Amino acid sequence: MKRKTIRIDEEKCDGCGLCIPSCPEGALQIIDGKAKLVKESFCDGLGACLGDCPRGALAIEEKEVEEYDE
Repeated sequence: MKRKTIRIDEEKCDGCGLCIPSCPEGALQIIDGKAKLVKESFCDGLGACLGDCPRGALAIEEKEVEEYDE
């Protein structure tokens, strides 16, 4: 299914974790010092986490991913 989801630029991410509490779906975690999307079906694609990244490592993209699990 093609839909919007978060993309994380690992080169820009410094692992600060500011994006984690902003995600109401719990789709993001810090793993090995970087923010990671733990499961694509958890991401609602609305981008609540975008504004909290001081390094601009987060973006919304449209791609083939699992269906959003409400």
